[in-house]
Amino acid sequence: MSNFETEWVTPDEWRSKAEALKNEGWLVTDLCGLDARDLGFEHRYESVVQLLRRDNRERRTVHVAATGDPPTCPSVVDLWPTVRFMEREAYDLVGIHFEGHDDLKRIMMPDEWEGHPLRKDYGVGKVAVEFIPQPFMQIDAPGQSAMQGESRARLDHLGQVVEEPAPTHDEPAERSEEQTT
Repeated sequence: MSNFETEWVTPDEWRSKAEALKNEGWLVTDLCGLDARDLGFEHRYESVVQLLRRDNRERRTVHVAATGDPPTCPSVVDLWPTVRFMEREAYDLVGIHFEGHDDLKRIMMPDEWEGHPLRKDYGVGKVAVEFIPQPFMQIDAPGQSAMQGESRARLDHLGQVVEEPAPTHDEPAERSEEQTT
């Protein structure tokens, strides 16, 4: 077997395939939902499972077709408990139902959310966004002013306030070149 293998399975094949992979020492590193619309696949929805076998550093990807309405495939939470939240995310964002999952509910979107935002037919701009105008410049630090020349602080080349020491009575504030030579 090569270092990386990809295969496609049906929902009916997935459960027995997953059990065999678990017994061989494969670990799930990632699981996500895929909307394969316009990609030329046989099925529109898939659960894509990334697996790793640490003993020989092999990786494998399994595409599990999610068929029916709603799209459904078997859950593997009982084999790999780490997929619990991954399956919930695929359910929430793509709408894939995982048969046998004990707590399949939204994880990213609010409970009252309608639809699945990572589906390719989910409309762009379904959520109205309210833009609140902001002032052009917020004046809250020394050296900033909306009016040129109002600021009494001096700024360096990075725009940081340069703190100049106040002149003392012992030495004059400015010396002319004649006095220093």
